[in-house]
Amino acid sequence: MNKEKDIKLKTNNIKNNKLNNNNNSNNNNNFSTDDLKEDDIIINYINVSRQITQEEIDSNPIITMLEEGEGNLLSNTQIKINAGGMIGGRNLKDGVSIFGNNVTIANSEFKPDFILNNNDKQNYPYIFAIYFNRELKKYFIRAYNGKSSDNKILFIKLTEGYSLPLKHKEIICAGNIIFQVTPLEDKKIEIINLSKKEQISVTKMVFDPNITSEVTIGRDKKCDFSFPKDKSFSRNQTTFFFDNKDNNWVILDGRNNKSSTNGTWVFGTHSFEIKDQLIVEVLNSKIRFCFSK
Repeated sequence: MNKEKDIKLKTNNIKNNKLNNNNNSNNNNNFSTDDLKEDDIIINYINVSRQITQEEIDSNPIITMLEEGEGNLLSNTQIKINAGGMIGGRNLKDGVSIFGNNVTIANSEFKPDFILNNNDKQNYPYIFAIYFNRELKKYFIRAYNGKSSDNKILFIKLTEGYSLPLKHKEIICAGNIIFQVTPLEDKKIEIINLSKKEQISVTKMVFDPNITSEVTIGRDKKCDFSFPKDKSFSRNQTTFFFDNKDNNWVILDGRNNKSSTNGTWVFGTHSFEIKDQLIVEVLNSKIRFCFSK
């Protein structure tokens, strides 16, 4: 599924809040997000004063990036990343791995660790970055859009057994349709169908957890957003449920511990935690992250 060509979305620049160490849920099956003071991860994380120690490198897992399918974005290279950064990259041990586009980069200090084999003629030098948060002892990934807010380059797959607490406005892809999901002040959520397709009767709904604690998207006619004739959807594609313990809405692929066929994808407008076996889509190529010691 080509999300870039099928959908044209306008996403707003995110003004991230101060880092909240409490984002780490007690439920290990939850993804967490890393909120930065600025929207530019390079400014925040690449500086000479931030040096990852050898002890931190030795005590945290190594990530191996494996490309799946017929894509060749990584040029058949098996990329390994530790807490200090990409092995064989810039070797600055600043905890950041930058993946760039094949364009001229004026500032050599921000030279990417790896140039992606990208055939699309993009006009920005940086595509995405992976960084190690030494306070949380976790790896995170996010798209690096430069000054543009309209680049749809990174999607995160909600894999089986993992959920995403809804702390930000999220853009998700379920089936062949894009939704905008926004947490509201009174614990409600607003879900907007952004696709302009025929025979779609419901485009926007607001849900109150005091009335309904579960919202579903899928092919089943009982779903709140139902697409009975669209075979890109599973019967229950995506579920939103209100977690009373954390007082927060959560996004989950599938329903009742049964995953959807094509998965639920979240657009990487902010930082997402990387977990073992996480799958992302970058410029229409799928990459799997595998952890090892």
